[in-house]
Amino acid sequence: MLKKIFLVVIILVCPIFSVEKDQSVVCLHGFMGSPWNMSFLKKNLKKDGWDVVNWGYPSRDKYIRQHADELVLELVNLSRKRPGKPIHFVTHSMGSLVLLSALNNPNCPTEAKIGKIALIAPPLKGASWGRWLGKFSFARLIAKGFSGKELMEKPNFDELGNYPQSLDEILVIAGNLGVNPFIKGRNDGMVAVEETDLPVPHKRVVLLRGHKTIIFSKKVCSLVCEFLRQDTNN
Repeated sequence: MLKKIFLVVIILVCPIFSVEKDQSVVCLHGFMGSPWNMSFLKKNLKKDGWDVVNWGYPSRDKYIRQHADELVLELVNLSRKRPGKPIHFVTHSMGSLVLLSALNNPNCPTEAKIGKIALIAPPLKGASWGRWLGKFSFARLIAKGFSGKELMEKPNFDELGNYPQSLDEILVIAGNLGVNPFIKGRNDGMVAVEETDLPVPHKRVVLLRGHKTIIFSKKVCSLVCEFLRQDTNN
Protein backbone atom coordinates (compact mmCIF):
# COMPACT_ATOMS: atom_id res chain seq x y z
CA MET A 1 0.00 0.00 0.00
CA LEU A 2 2.79 2.39 0.92
CA LYS A 3 4.60 1.60 -2.33
CA LYS A 4 1.47 2.45 -4.32
CA ILE A 5 1.09 5.75 -2.48
CA PHE A 6 4.77 6.54 -3.12
CA LEU A 7 4.38 5.83 -6.85
CA VAL A 8 1.30 8.04 -7.07
CA VAL A 9 3.16 10.89 -5.37
CA ILE A 10 6.11 10.51 -7.76
CA ILE A 11 3.81 10.53 -10.79
CA LEU A 12 2.03 13.65 -9.56
CA VAL A 13 5.11 15.57 -8.47
CA CYS A 14 7.60 14.78 -11.24
CA PRO A 15 5.80 16.75 -13.98
CA ILE A 16 5.85 19.81 -11.75
CA PHE A 17 9.61 19.72 -11.46
CA SER A 18 10.37 18.64 -15.00
CA VAL A 19 8.61 21.47 -16.84
CA GLU A 20 11.70 23.67 -17.13
CA LYS A 21 14.48 21.07 -17.03
CA ASP A 22 15.04 21.22 -20.77
CA GLN A 23 15.87 24.94 -20.65
CA SER A 24 18.83 26.86 -19.27
CA VAL A 25 19.13 29.91 -17.05
CA VAL A 26 22.39 31.85 -17.15
CA CYS A 27 23.29 33.93 -14.08
CA LEU A 28 25.60 36.93 -14.45
CA HIS A 29 27.18 38.71 -11.48
CA GLY A 30 28.14 42.37 -11.41
CA PHE A 31 31.30 44.46 -11.23
CA MET A 32 33.90 43.17 -8.75
CA GLY A 33 31.65 40.19 -8.13
CA SER A 34 31.95 36.45 -8.66
CA PRO A 35 29.64 33.47 -9.23
CA TRP A 36 29.33 33.28 -5.44
CA ASN A 37 27.21 36.43 -5.53
CA MET A 38 24.59 34.58 -7.56
CA SER A 39 24.78 31.36 -5.53
CA PHE A 40 21.54 31.99 -3.59
CA LEU A 41 19.60 32.56 -6.80
CA LYS A 42 21.30 29.59 -8.45
CA LYS A 43 20.37 27.28 -5.58
CA ASN A 44 16.70 28.23 -5.75
CA LEU A 45 16.55 28.14 -9.53
CA LYS A 46 17.96 24.62 -9.49
CA LYS A 47 15.28 23.64 -6.96
CA ASP A 48 12.77 24.93 -9.47
CA GLY A 49 14.13 22.49 -12.04
CA TRP A 50 16.26 24.75 -14.20
CA ASP A 51 19.61 23.88 -15.71
CA VAL A 52 21.60 26.78 -14.22
CA VAL A 53 24.86 28.15 -15.58
CA ASN A 54 26.42 30.52 -13.04
CA TRP A 55 28.81 32.24 -15.43
CA GLY A 56 31.83 34.00 -13.96
CA TYR A 57 34.11 36.56 -15.58
CA PRO A 58 37.03 38.73 -14.39
CA SER A 59 34.97 41.92 -14.30
CA ARG A 60 37.85 44.37 -13.74
CA ASP A 61 40.18 42.94 -16.35
CA LYS A 62 38.34 43.54 -19.63
CA TYR A 63 35.92 45.95 -21.25
CA ILE A 64 32.20 45.22 -21.24
CA ARG A 65 32.20 44.24 -24.91
CA GLN A 66 35.09 41.85 -24.35
CA HIS A 67 33.22 40.13 -21.52
CA ALA A 68 30.21 39.96 -23.83
CA ASP A 69 32.24 38.32 -26.58
CA GLU A 70 33.25 35.56 -24.17
CA LEU A 71 29.66 35.18 -22.97
CA VAL A 72 28.56 34.66 -26.56
CA LEU A 73 30.90 31.66 -26.83
CA GLU A 74 29.18 30.15 -23.77
CA LEU A 75 25.76 30.85 -25.27
CA VAL A 76 26.73 29.21 -28.55
CA ASN A 77 27.69 26.06 -26.64
CA LEU A 78 24.39 26.10 -24.73
CA SER A 79 22.41 26.54 -27.94
CA ARG A 80 24.15 23.53 -29.46
CA LYS A 81 23.20 21.42 -26.44
CA ARG A 82 19.54 22.42 -26.74
CA PRO A 83 18.87 23.75 -30.23
CA GLY A 84 15.68 25.75 -30.46
CA LYS A 85 15.25 25.96 -26.67
CA PRO A 86 15.13 29.45 -25.11
CA ILE A 87 18.02 30.51 -22.90
CA HIS A 88 16.94 32.66 -19.96
CA PHE A 89 19.01 35.10 -17.89
CA VAL A 90 19.26 36.54 -14.39
CA THR A 91 21.73 39.39 -14.02
CA HIS A 92 22.96 41.67 -11.25
CA SER A 93 24.26 45.19 -11.78
CA MET A 94 26.89 45.36 -14.57
CA GLY A 95 25.94 41.84 -15.62
CA SER A 96 22.96 43.46 -17.36
CA LEU A 97 25.33 45.48 -19.56
CA VAL A 98 27.45 42.45 -20.41
CA LEU A 99 24.29 40.62 -21.42
CA LEU A 100 23.01 43.60 -23.41
CA SER A 101 26.23 43.71 -25.40
CA ALA A 102 26.19 39.94 -25.94
CA LEU A 103 22.63 39.95 -27.27
CA ASN A 104 23.62 42.56 -29.84
CA ASN A 105 26.68 40.58 -30.93
CA PRO A 106 26.14 39.22 -34.48
CA ASN A 107 27.35 35.79 -33.34
CA CYS A 108 24.85 35.53 -30.50
CA PRO A 109 22.56 32.51 -31.06
CA THR A 110 18.83 32.95 -31.58
CA GLU A 111 18.11 30.81 -28.51
CA ALA A 112 19.47 33.61 -26.30
CA LYS A 113 17.15 36.17 -27.89
CA ILE A 114 13.83 34.41 -27.28
CA GLY A 115 13.96 33.71 -23.55
CA LYS A 116 13.13 35.69 -20.42
CA ILE A 117 15.45 38.11 -18.67
CA ALA A 118 15.42 39.25 -15.04
CA LEU A 119 17.63 42.31 -14.49
CA ILE A 120 18.43 43.06 -10.85
CA ALA A 121 19.68 46.58 -10.02
CA PRO A 122 20.89 47.22 -13.60
CA PRO A 123 22.71 50.52 -14.33
CA LEU A 124 21.16 50.67 -17.79
CA LYS A 125 21.35 54.46 -17.98
CA GLY A 126 24.82 54.67 -16.52
CA ALA A 127 25.84 55.07 -12.89
CA SER A 128 26.12 58.58 -11.45
CA TRP A 129 27.74 57.09 -8.33
CA GLY A 130 30.42 55.46 -10.46
CA ARG A 131 31.07 58.73 -12.27
CA TRP A 132 31.43 60.53 -8.94
CA LEU A 133 33.89 57.92 -7.68
CA GLY A 134 35.85 58.32 -10.91
CA LYS A 135 37.00 61.72 -9.71
CA PHE A 136 39.32 60.02 -7.23
CA SER A 137 42.58 58.33 -8.24
CA PHE A 138 42.30 55.69 -5.50
CA ALA A 139 38.89 54.57 -6.78
CA ARG A 140 40.21 54.47 -10.35
CA LEU A 141 43.15 52.37 -9.17
CA ILE A 142 40.85 49.80 -7.56
CA ALA A 143 38.49 49.70 -10.54
CA LYS A 144 41.35 49.37 -13.05
CA GLY A 145 41.14 50.74 -16.57
CA PHE A 146 38.60 48.54 -18.32
CA SER A 147 34.92 48.04 -17.48
CA GLY A 148 35.49 49.95 -14.24
CA LYS A 149 36.67 52.92 -16.28
CA GLU A 150 33.56 52.63 -18.45
CA LEU A 151 31.31 52.72 -15.39
CA MET A 152 33.20 55.75 -14.10
CA GLU A 153 33.15 57.72 -17.34
CA LYS A 154 30.21 56.85 -19.56
CA PRO A 155 27.01 58.91 -19.09
CA ASN A 156 25.03 56.05 -20.61
CA PHE A 157 25.46 52.77 -22.48
CA ASP A 158 23.38 53.50 -25.55
CA GLU A 159 26.18 52.24 -27.79
CA LEU A 160 25.52 48.70 -26.57
CA GLY A 161 22.13 48.73 -28.29
CA ASN A 162 18.72 47.69 -26.97
CA TYR A 163 17.41 44.41 -25.68
CA PRO A 164 15.93 42.54 -28.70
CA GLN A 165 12.19 42.74 -29.28
CA SER A 166 12.22 38.99 -29.86
CA LEU A 167 12.73 38.37 -26.13
CA ASP A 168 9.81 36.69 -24.40
CA GLU A 169 9.69 39.13 -21.46
CA ILE A 170 11.91 41.35 -19.32
CA LEU A 171 11.66 41.96 -15.57
CA VAL A 172 13.57 44.80 -13.89
CA ILE A 173 13.95 44.67 -10.11
CA ALA A 174 15.32 47.88 -8.61
CA GLY A 175 16.21 48.66 -5.00
CA ASN A 176 15.49 51.88 -3.10
CA LEU A 177 17.06 51.16 0.30
CA GLY A 178 19.77 53.76 -0.15
CA VAL A 179 20.57 57.17 1.30
CA ASN A 180 23.51 58.02 -0.95
CA PRO A 181 23.51 61.84 -1.17
CA PHE A 182 25.57 61.73 -4.36
CA ILE A 183 22.82 59.93 -6.28
CA LYS A 184 19.79 61.90 -7.41
CA GLY A 185 16.42 60.46 -6.37
CA ARG A 186 15.58 57.04 -4.97
CA ASN A 187 18.50 54.64 -5.05
CA ASP A 188 19.90 51.39 -3.65
CA GLY A 189 23.11 53.03 -2.47
CA MET A 190 24.90 52.55 -5.78
CA VAL A 191 22.35 52.78 -8.59
CA ALA A 192 19.39 55.18 -8.86
CA VAL A 193 15.97 53.69 -9.56
CA GLU A 194 15.80 56.04 -12.55
CA GLU A 195 19.04 54.56 -13.91
CA THR A 196 17.46 51.10 -14.10
CA ASP A 197 14.86 52.18 -16.66
CA LEU A 198 14.53 50.52 -20.07
CA PRO A 199 13.34 52.01 -23.39
CA VAL A 200 11.63 48.74 -24.32
CA PRO A 201 8.50 47.15 -22.78
CA HIS A 202 9.21 45.45 -19.46
CA LYS A 203 7.82 44.62 -16.03
CA ARG A 204 9.15 46.62 -13.10
CA VAL A 205 9.34 46.05 -9.35
CA VAL A 206 10.93 48.43 -6.82
CA LEU A 207 11.79 46.95 -3.43
CA LEU A 208 13.26 48.24 -0.19
CA ARG A 209 16.63 46.59 -0.77
CA GLY A 210 20.28 47.65 -1.08
CA HIS A 211 22.52 47.11 -4.09
CA LYS A 212 24.74 44.43 -2.58
CA THR A 213 22.09 42.57 -0.59
CA ILE A 214 19.27 42.57 -3.15
CA ILE A 215 20.52 39.35 -4.75
CA PHE A 216 20.25 37.54 -1.41
CA SER A 217 16.68 38.63 -0.83
CA LYS A 218 14.08 35.86 -0.54
CA LYS A 219 11.50 38.21 -2.02
CA VAL A 220 13.68 38.90 -5.05
CA CYS A 221 14.40 35.21 -5.48
CA SER A 222 10.69 34.41 -5.31
CA LEU A 223 9.89 37.10 -7.89
CA VAL A 224 12.57 35.84 -10.26
CA CYS A 225 11.52 32.19 -9.97
CA GLU A 226 7.86 33.04 -10.48
CA PHE A 227 8.67 35.28 -13.44
CA LEU A 228 10.72 32.62 -15.21
CA ARG A 229 8.19 29.90 -14.43
CA GLN A 230 5.15 31.68 -15.85
CA ASP A 231 4.03 30.54 -19.29
CA THR A 232 7.37 28.83 -19.93
CA ASN A 233 7.03 25.80 -22.14
CA ASN A 234 9.51 23.22 -23.34
